[in-house]
This record gives sequence, structure tokens and C-alpha cells, in this order.
Amino acid sequence: MDVRLLIPELFEKLSLIATCGLIGVLVPPLRNRLLGVGRPRDIAVVVIFGLLFSMWGSSMGFDWLGHHLNLRAIGIMIAGILGGPRAGALTGVLGGGFYVLRFHPEGFPWDLAASVLDGWLAGSMSVRRERMFVGWRVLSGAAVVQVPGLVVTAAGIAFNGANPVVALPSLAVQLAGVAAGVALFINVALVVISRQEQAVALVEAQATANEMSLAALRSRLEPHFLFNALNTLRATIRRDPEQARTLVSDLADLYRYLLHHPNDASVINEVEHACAYLAIERARLGDDRLAVQTSVDDSVRDARVPALLLQPIVENAVKHGITPKQGLGKITIRASDLGDRLRIEVEDEAEGPSHGPSTKGSGVALKTLRKRLTQQYQGEARLELSSMDRGTLVTLELPKEPEMVGEPA
Repeated sequence: MDVRLLIPELFEKLSLIATCGLIGVLVPPLRNRLLGVGRPRDIAVVVIFGLLFSMWGSSMGFDWLGHHLNLRAIGIMIAGILGGPRAGALTGVLGGGFYVLRFHPEGFPWDLAASVLDGWLAGSMSVRRERMFVGWRVLSGAAVVQVPGLVVTAAGIAFNGANPVVALPSLAVQLAGVAAGVALFINVALVVISRQEQAVALVEAQATANEMSLAALRSRLEPHFLFNALNTLRATIRRDPEQARTLVSDLADLYRYLLHHPNDASVINEVEHACAYLAIERARLGDDRLAVQTSVDDSVRDARVPALLLQPIVENAVKHGITPKQGLGKITIRASDLGDRLRIEVEDEAEGPSHGPSTKGSGVALKTLRKRLTQQYQGEARLELSSMDRGTLVTLELPKEPEMVGEPA
């Protein structure tokens, strides 16, 4: 073969090896072995994959300088690295036997012995000196492992009456090609796995952030709100036992809701949860200080929304819109159907002048809510605040998701 065509020929084969590395990532047992977490039965898949790879390397060989230059050892060594010495030796027997029977009968038993040595040594070194096959060190590791097998191959050349010195350039190219192929396969596969793991980690981090935001809402509601609710209940028991019983029921509903809806809920359950919260606040402020009105379209009652979507909004409405004013305050909750989107509005308005200094929140609750919505809907949700003559209007627009089936009350 013309030496000028040798390099393009090898590069073509190495590109196919890189493609095999990508394919290997898609096979779960191979992926497991690459990550070092495979089960014993995965080794059978490793042997089959290594054998097919070795057969391909054999069929791509050609004669040069008195030696049949081929890359069959790539598949054999990969099987050894991923499956251990037994898997490497078995693949060497099968792959070497195929090569001898199909392409190089005069190489028996030398080429068969060289193949077994390649697989067994690769497997042994991967177990005893694992660092040899980490990163691009696998390039030198694969080169070292081949030396005994190539010595056996050179002995076979001499036994058949040829001069092994003449074949040294061909043997050196084979050593370099196999080492490069093994290194390329291992590293391409690990790079793809690393990218996949990073993507999974990002998704998990976003999910964790959502859960932490929800947990922050729960922890924020539980301590101070429960304290205020119990104080209100204590003050109501003697004055109005019937109202006290209603408050206990509202409080129970409120905390049962927290337990039953860790991630999402229907629109109607969110509205009922907000009303239970407002009922306790109305008892605390007085019936003449807070009125609540709701309007929910039938077509969106069961649409799914994030849990505790309304609680921080109505809490802000009470704290910053109703409590500072002296007169009657009203909170209106509306949910309407916009076709493929859902609109939820919370409006607060209060009469009379302020009876204390104006309280403006830091916006942490709504900022956290915006972040939750952005993470869950990838920017498709909208939250806006509008100043009204006597209060504030909060408008939420979300993609309308499927109805929930069998949701707990």
C-alpha cells in the first residue's frame, strides 16, 4: 500500500471508532461499565460489543511491508478494559479466531495468542492499575499493553520465514492506531456521558430550587401565621364559640392542603386554600375590615397550577393593602379562561385613610414566586402588579395545563 494513503486510511477508521464511542454510550450495559457501576450480566454485552468491534477491525485490515496491518485489538482491548481480564481474554479468543480463520490463516497460532494477550493484559491492567486508563493516559496505557502481543506477532512472522525487522514500521503503525482508537473510544464516550450528566444535574438543580422555593413558602407560612391564628382563636373562643369552631376547621383545611399538595394543585383548590387563609385573617382583623369575593370560570376549575400560588399574593394583599387602612377592605380573586392560557387576578382595595405608616414589602415573596414560575414554565408565565385607585391588582397568566384526576381535597 502507498504510504501516502496510509494516514487518510487511518483517520477514516478513527472517525468510525469515534462514532462507535457515541453508539456505546447509548447501550446501557456499556454505559454502566464505562461508569464502573455495571452488573455481572453487563459483561456479556461488553464481550459481544468488543467482538463485533474486533471483527470490524479485522475486515478493515490490509497488507503492508509483509504484515497484515489491522485494528482488531481495539475491540478486544475495550472489552478487557470494560469487562476485566476474563472478558478481555474471551473476546481475544473469539476475535482472534475470527481474524485467523477469515483473513490470516497462516498467522495461527501466533495471532490468536497475541489477541488473547491483548485482551487479558488490558483487563488485568484496568483492574490493578485503573489510573492507566483514565483520561488520555489510556493512550500510553493501550500502547504498553500491546507490546507483548506484537512481540508474539513478530515471532510468528519470523516462524513463517519472513524478516520481522522489515515489518517493524507496519507493527509500529498498528500499535499507534490501536492505542489511538482505544483512547478515542473511551474518551469520546466519557465526554458524552459527562455532558449528559451535566444536563441531568442542571434539571435536578432546577427541580431542587423549585422544591426549596416551595419549602420556603411553607416555612414562611407556618410559624408566624400559626402563631397569629392561635391567638385569634383564643380570643374568639369565649366571644363566639361557633366562629371559633369555624376557624378551627379553616385552620385544619389550610394545613391539610399543605400536606396533600407538595407540587401542584387545581385552580379551585388553590382558591379555596386562599379563602381559608383569608377567613382566618378576617377573624383576626374583624368582619367589618375584610370581605372576600371569588369568581372562577367552570372551564378552569380543574386546571393544574403550582401549589401555594395564591398564598403569598393574598398574604401581601392583606398585609400591605388591607391592614394599613381604617375602612372596609375587599379582596377579589378571579380565574378566567383565555383559550390555551389561564388568567388569575387578585385585587385588593380598601376604604379610608391609613391608620399607620405605609408598609411596603421587600418583594421577596413575589420575587420567589416569579422565580418558581420562570423555572416551571420556561418564561411562558407572566406576573404583573398594577396600582389601582384604592389598591393593587396582581395578574397571573400561565399556560393552561391538563386537568388533574383524583386530586385529594
